[in-house]
Amino acid sequence: MKKNWKALAAIAAVLIIVAIAVVLINLRPGAQAAQPEPSADNGMVAGKFGFPVSKINIGEGGTKTAADGKTPTGYNGTCDSAVQAAANYTPTLVDVHLETWGTQKATLNSLAVPGPWLETVLLPGTIISDAKAQGTALKTFGGGWMDQADVKAGGLYRTVSCEPKKTALVQVFFGALGTSDTLPEAYFGTRTMELTWKGDWKISNVVTGVNDADLVSQLKDKGPSGGVGGTTTGKIPPLDEPLVARYFEDLSKEGWVEYANATR
Repeated sequence: MKKNWKALAAIAAVLIIVAIAVVLINLRPGAQAAQPEPSADNGMVAGKFGFPVSKINIGEGGTKTAADGKTPTGYNGTCDSAVQAAANYTPTLVDVHLETWGTQKATLNSLAVPGPWLETVLLPGTIISDAKAQGTALKTFGGGWMDQADVKAGGLYRTVSCEPKKTALVQVFFGALGTSDTLPEAYFGTRTMELTWKGDWKISNVVTGVNDADLVSQLKDKGPSGGVGGTTTGKIPPLDEPLVARYFEDLSKEGWVEYANATR
């Protein structure tokens, strides 16, 4: 009987790990309001890859901090602040940390207008939290990470639409690391979020790949995404011309703008 119990427990643990892997892989990327062109009048210049560079910085714009002690909140409601909020909120939609999931979940809930999208975004962390509680050994990196975003590594945004202190639809291109069997694997992806003004910018919808057709229909495309290829180094490589060319091969660059402090 003990042998049977142990065998069943082992099978259950494997199934949990497989389920987590499937969810994370599905949420990671696989392989439209026009933005101003660079000009002396608007102060924008063309960046390294030809995208106009804005004066908007990732990590700025808020006057308060969320429950995690690092996500800026308290915006002024302008469209520029919506672009700042989108960048600053992106990690809350991507990051999954084994040891701090409770705080991450509370933070995202505080930034959200509840809807079906929220349950989908929270699903990986929920599965991981449950697995950890059951004693399942999970592969992590850097002290508990399973996915960790670096918005500056991607450093691009596209404002699809915006009405100050009402709604905004913004796409953010980011870099990230995800857990694997060996070193963490780097990838780049796009998070598309609808923001609604509720005395502050709140996330009211996200492109998740699940029941999001209405949101997707408003987009030119879902944005660039994919792995980086080559030998895994455990680090996010600097964005370069070959990667940009590959990610945008079948997509439009129209409307994409660089954050001022993007990593280049």
